[in-house]
Amino acid sequence: MRLFYFIAKKISYTFAIVIITIFGAWFATMFAYFLGTSFILFSYDKIISIMVKWLQVAFFGASFCHFIQYGLLTPLKIPAFSGHHKKINAYFKNDFDVEDVELKEVYGYICDLPMHNLVTSALYVALGIFIIAGFSFYEYSIISAITIEELKMIFKVITVSGIVVAILYGMSTYLLTELLTNNERSNIYNMLLRRNIRIRPKILIGIRIKFLFFVMLLVLTLLTYAALMERSRFYGDLKIEIILSYIVISIFAGYLLMQVTTRSILRILEDLRRVAREIASGGRAGFHVLALEKEFASIEFAMMEMAWEIDEYRKNLEDKVEQRTNELQSALTDLKSRDDQIQKQLDMASVIQRSILPSRINDWNELKFAVRYVAMEKIGGDFYDVQQLKDDKLGIMIADVSGHGIPAALVTTMAKITFGNAGSKYDSPKKIFQEVNKNILSHIKTQDYMTCFMLAIDDEYNVTYSNASHQKAILLRTARAEIEHLDTNGLFIGAVEDAGDTYEEKTTRLEYGDRIILYTDGIPESINEERKEYSNSRLDEIIISNRHLPLEEFSSFIIKDVQNFVGNAPVVDDITIMTIELVRDEAVDIIKNSKKMINTHNYQDAIGLLENGLQKFAHNQKILYNLGKNHFRINNYPSALKFMQEYIDNDQRNKYAYYIVGASYYQMEDFLNAIHNFERALSLDGNFVNALFAQGMAYKKMGDGTEAAKNFEKVINLDPDNKMALFELKELKM
Repeated sequence: MRLFYFIAKKISYTFAIVIITIFGAWFATMFAYFLGTSFILFSYDKIISIMVKWLQVAFFGASFCHFIQYGLLTPLKIPAFSGHHKKINAYFKNDFDVEDVELKEVYGYICDLPMHNLVTSALYVALGIFIIAGFSFYEYSIISAITIEELKMIFKVITVSGIVVAILYGMSTYLLTELLTNNERSNIYNMLLRRNIRIRPKILIGIRIKFLFFVMLLVLTLLTYAALMERSRFYGDLKIEIILSYIVISIFAGYLLMQVTTRSILRILEDLRRVAREIASGGRAGFHVLALEKEFASIEFAMMEMAWEIDEYRKNLEDKVEQRTNELQSALTDLKSRDDQIQKQLDMASVIQRSILPSRINDWNELKFAVRYVAMEKIGGDFYDVQQLKDDKLGIMIADVSGHGIPAALVTTMAKITFGNAGSKYDSPKKIFQEVNKNILSHIKTQDYMTCFMLAIDDEYNVTYSNASHQKAILLRTARAEIEHLDTNGLFIGAVEDAGDTYEEKTTRLEYGDRIILYTDGIPESINEERKEYSNSRLDEIIISNRHLPLEEFSSFIIKDVQNFVGNAPVVDDITIMTIELVRDEAVDIIKNSKKMINTHNYQDAIGLLENGLQKFAHNQKILYNLGKNHFRINNYPSALKFMQEYIDNDQRNKYAYYIVGASYYQMEDFLNAIHNFERALSLDGNFVNALFAQGMAYKKMGDGTEAAKNFEKVINLDPDNKMALFELKELKM
């Protein structure tokens, strides 16, 4: 395949197919040679010499015409003859990046290539026969080199041989072309499906035709063998070397064609199995192998129809759930099958819930994180998150929702959204708790509630924390091998309306090497077979005794110790532990010193310090990000774009980076790029007020008042007191 794609890229796609499939003509010609020459009953050497002489002219002449027709001269600006082939070659050069209508056309063209190549091969075989026949007639009528009987014998031989070559070369061409074009056929069909264009896979032949070809090959093999033996008997001269050569060529040709066909069928079956598994697991599968046989194509289209029905089902999940619930109530006899359906839905809910929990938390300044989460059921009640708070503080929280299952999942989903909204307004855990408690009470009318512990950490590693009836956080002073328990007053979140008055805040400060351990009650309340609890005291001992372990190993060891303690006893609750460690990072020291310079408005000195730091710590993400911010502060927008783009190339999860890029483009009056980057920021946080407002201003600058008004209205919905948005909206309406 590497050779094929090399030729396709250097010359043309259709020519690459012909040059690969032409090897089938050699085998077919050798096959036909044995069969045709077995009919020569006189003047054997004379007839053979004439046929071999003109066979070369016929073969290479017909092959050259075939090559020219299919695009050999494309590099010389002489394209393939057929309009369909021209389009295939042109679209292949552009990776088939075309409009929907053209994509459907080129899909049909490329599916028809095997049959086109088969027919063309047969026609060029006929051309070769006419060439040999013409020159043989020339040998007879012009130079009288052969007699009329010898001419008739030549015509007989080339007729029989031509039929054999046409059959064998045609079918081998079809099989090889089908194999070579599979990747493009499959990729184009998948592109059509992704564009919601539903078409049936193209059909050329049935699977029976392929097997009929092998029957024909077997018949020709036996017929040729019989003819060779008869000829040997006629002459009384048994040439073992010819018989053996024929047998070897027959076996090799049959084996090669069998491998192509069986491999094609097995690949189709394996791909059907893979697609079925992906559809069953909830994925949107595409085909790697696309059949041209009607039997397999029907199955493939049926599987796509099934996948489309499943997609429609997902789009109307709420209606389906209600429908299935009613069916469960009215048909208890189908309980088992319906239960299987519910389990699948729970699996989907579990995937959704896991997706809102960050599986990996990036470093922040000199803070590193490790998280371990072990759910008791498919849907758990534990929840944790790390988010940017107002005034560039980092918010870290861990929560435990009462109960399990779907109600707990709904509360955790609501909490994810509510904590995100509150964090964009406040940098105080106490105020965030008050906001979240009010929102959850106003939206969730169940008896479920949530315990939570939250930290807010600034650039100097001052920690402000608040506890809403959660497990106390553990502060490990590693250097002194001491433990401090962090705790405040505060009722459950979502329990009572007056809980907001109970929340308190306290502060502490981290030193290098310190660790904060946040966890849920699934750890201390784990029970072993003897009905003994793991306990907080045991957790403290394990933390002290294993403080020397690296952060990831430290977290894993605690979970492993809990599991060893529980043994074979049933798990009674979800287990979550989040560990935060303050590790000295010289690059962060550079950033801190630059911020001190910025606070005194020494922006150029700060940039110089950061650029020197970047030379020392090449491609350091934190330094790149701060360089971009500082260049933006001094209105050096091209440099801000340069550093921010290098930062984004390695981290696409920072909404502020996209915001700064968008703001730089805005200041440079490139409003389209500004809107695009604000949109990227909003895809990470749909409630990012600054990005919403800035995008509205970009739309306004472009004269699109409708879109600008939509953005300002969203800002006001999130922040009713936003005076700038109110002013702009009022001005637009006027």
